[in-house]
Amino acid sequence: MTAFLLASIIFFIVWLAMFLFSNETRREQIIMSVVGLVLAPGVLIIVAEDYRQLVSTTATAIGIEDLIFAFSIFGIAAVIYQVLIGKHAHKLRKGHYHVEHAGHWMAHLTLVMGLWAFSSLLLIHVFDLSSIQSLIAGGLLIGMYVIADRHDLLMNALLSGLFLAGLVFIVEQIFFVRLFPVDAAGFWQLDAAATFLIGGVPLQELMWAAVVGFTIGPLYEWLRQYELK
Repeated sequence: MTAFLLASIIFFIVWLAMFLFSNETRREQIIMSVVGLVLAPGVLIIVAEDYRQLVSTTATAIGIEDLIFAFSIFGIAAVIYQVLIGKHAHKLRKGHYHVEHAGHWMAHLTLVMGLWAFSSLLLIHVFDLSSIQSLIAGGLLIGMYVIADRHDLLMNALLSGLFLAGLVFIVEQIFFVRLFPVDAAGFWQLDAAATFLIGGVPLQELMWAAVVGFTIGPLYEWLRQYELK
């Protein structure tokens, strides 16, 4: 779809601007973007059943726009709080455990992402939730666990979610609601979903973006045992 491809390119431009602007967060941004890229096929499989079926018979195929979107949105979510607020990452104070071995925390990152996917699939099949609802609920559970373990990352999570939802709203307002409303109606299945709209954008779309920011925003700092000052 033209609308989704253009929106994905805009997200990548925002990603690139953050990458060029903030030297300190580049490593985190790249790592989390690669995570998003790896997860893209699995996420698409989860959402394909009831979220993109009306577009076309080939809508579930993975396109370049899906990869650009996943790569960009995860990287943005990971660092948007630090870039906009100007916080800097530091090792936790003495007395807190700090993981030095890269393989150790990367294994934990893989486990966390796997739990998100597993819990989403479980919610779909056990509670008969839609795919987007299950991804929101699964991500929220992961994010809440992170915050319960590290209360100091609460503001990071909340503002990352707010900023990312705001960015998604602006981009989708332009490319889906105003420029390509026909694409938007098919992509969001507005008639089938009968969902609540905010400025023409489905509430669940903004909730999904907010949960991605809420969960991915503090995830790197939690895994690496960093604090933001």
